[in-house]
Amino acid sequence: GLPYEFPESVLDDARRQADAFDDTKLQGRTDLTGETIVTIDPADARDFDDAISLSRSNDGHWHLGVHIADVAHFVPSGSQLDQEAQKRGTSVYLPRHVIPMLPELISNGLASLQQGQVRFTKTAFIEFDEAGTVVGTDVANSAIKVTRRFAYEEVMPILNNPKKSFANVSPEVRQLLGNMFELAMLLRRRRFALGALQMGIPEVAIDFDNNGGVSGAHIRPHDESHEIIEEFMLAANIAVAGILGSRGLTFLRRTHGDPDELKMRNFQQFCQGLGLTLKKSQDRKEIQELIRSVEGKPEERAVNFALLRSMQQAVYSPEDTGHYALAEEDYCHFTSPIRRYPDLTVHRLVGQIAAKRSPTPQPVPELIQLGKHCSITERRAEKAERELIRIKLLRYMVDRIGEEMDCIITGVESFGMFCQGVAIPAEGMIHLSSLSDDFYVFDQATRRLTGSQTHREFRLGDAIRVVVVAVDIDRRQLDLRVAESSPAARKKKARPTASDEHRHSVHPAGRTQRGSGNTAMHRGGKKPKGTVKKSKRGKKR
Repeated sequence: GLPYEFPESVLDDARRQADAFDDTKLQGRTDLTGETIVTIDPADARDFDDAISLSRSNDGHWHLGVHIADVAHFVPSGSQLDQEAQKRGTSVYLPRHVIPMLPELISNGLASLQQGQVRFTKTAFIEFDEAGTVVGTDVANSAIKVTRRFAYEEVMPILNNPKKSFANVSPEVRQLLGNMFELAMLLRRRRFALGALQMGIPEVAIDFDNNGGVSGAHIRPHDESHEIIEEFMLAANIAVAGILGSRGLTFLRRTHGDPDELKMRNFQQFCQGLGLTLKKSQDRKEIQELIRSVEGKPEERAVNFALLRSMQQAVYSPEDTGHYALAEEDYCHFTSPIRRYPDLTVHRLVGQIAAKRSPTPQPVPELIQLGKHCSITERRAEKAERELIRIKLLRYMVDRIGEEMDCIITGVESFGMFCQGVAIPAEGMIHLSSLSDDFYVFDQATRRLTGSQTHREFRLGDAIRVVVVAVDIDRRQLDLRVAESSPAARKKKARPTASDEHRHSVHPAGRTQRGSGNTAMHRGGKKPKGTVKKSKRGKKR
C-alpha cells in the first residue's frame, strides 16, 4: 500500500519549480553565503536537509545557526506537490531503496544542501551562555552555501588529531568542528542533568551483495559525530516550538505522553528481578541513572528493551502535552522537511514569522486529523522497513537450517521466546513446546521462564545459543530451538518469590487450573508436585 510512482501532474509541478528557481535572487532572505557552514551526514546520504554554523562572541556566548532546507519555497500549500507530500506523509527508507516524499528533482536537487551550491534555507538562530542556557532565539528566511560536506566517519579523526592536516579541510572548518563538538557535549550533559532520557537499542545495519542478497550485518556506529548533529537538531526543534508556542499558535507538535503507571510498575518489578533498584518508577532522573548503571553489562539490553516497551509512542498532535523522554514542554519537528510532512507545516509558520507577517495556522480540527494521518504514515513506513528486512533475513536463513547461532532474547511470553541473532539480526521464535526437559513457569512481571525442576531460566535480554529449525518466508516465521551449549540455560537454586503463590498451571490442552496473572506450561519431564491426578472414573484422589 505504499505510494511509489509520482503522478505526472506532481512531476510537472516539480519541473515548474525547477524552472522558476533562481539562486541569485535573494531578496527577502538573510544572505549567509559567506559564512563557514558544514553538513554532516551518512556517507551514503542522497539528500541533505540540515547544515550548521557556529561562532563565539567576546562575552563567551555561543551563536548557533541551524540551517534547514527551505522545502516550503518549492512546495506551496495546496499545490500538486503539497497534496502528494501530505498523502505520503513521510519518505520510506527501505534496504537499498528510498521511496521519497517529494520527487527527486526537489528532494535530491533544488532543496538538497549540496556543497558549493547556493541553497534557500530556514534558519534557527540560538544564543547560549557559557553554561549552555538558551538566552535568545530567532528565525530567518536565509540563503547559504555549504563550505564542506562531511560524512560522519570523517569527523572524529579530525577532532581526535588537531595537529594533523587533512585534505580540503581549512583552518576555519577545523575551528568550526572543534566549536561544534565543545558546545554539543555541553548541551548533552545539560540535557541529561535536566532529566532527559537516553533510550534505545544499538541499530543493526544489513550488508548486501551486488545482487541485493544479504551477505552479513553490522552495528551502525554511533559516536560523538552523530551526537553533535543530534544535539543541534534537538536544540533547533525546541527553539522553534518555543517561538511558535510563545505566540499562542497552534501547530503540529511532536508529543510523547507520560508512561502508563501500571506499565512502569511492571518495569520496576522487572528491574527488581534483575537485582536492580528503581525506587520511583516515573522519575526520569532515576530511570536515567538506572540506564547508566547497566551500560556495558549483561543486563543492558534487557533493561533497554523493557523500558522501551513500557513507554508510549511519540505522535504528531496540536495538543500541548509535552515530550516525556526529552523532558520538554514545547517540542516539534522542524529539521527534516524533505522527508517529513509535519516539518513542512512548521516551516510555513516559521517563514511567515521570519517575513514579519502574521502567521495563519491551520484550524485545530484539521491539525488533529493531519497529526493522526502523519503518525499513521510514519508507523507504516517503519513497518514496511522492518518487513522487508525480515523477508531478506529469512531468505538468508533458508540455507542455514540446522546451524547454530548466538542470539539475544528480545521477548518472553507464556508460549515461548522471541530471539534476535547477534551476527545476523534475524528474529525467530523458540516455542515452549520445544523446551521438553521441564515444566516451565512464566513470570509476567519479570518476563522470564523458569524450569520447576531444573531451575533453568530464560530472561528478556539474555544471551542464548540456538539451532535454526525451520524457515517459512510466506508466514514470516523463523523457528528456533535452544542449543545444548546455550549460556542462557542456567541452573539455579529454587528461591520462592512473592508472586509464586499467584502462579497458575496450564496443561498442554490449554485449560487454566488456578491463580491469576502468570502462566506455567508443562512440556515434558516430570509432572510437578501438587498437580491433581484423576482416577479412571474422574474422581480426585
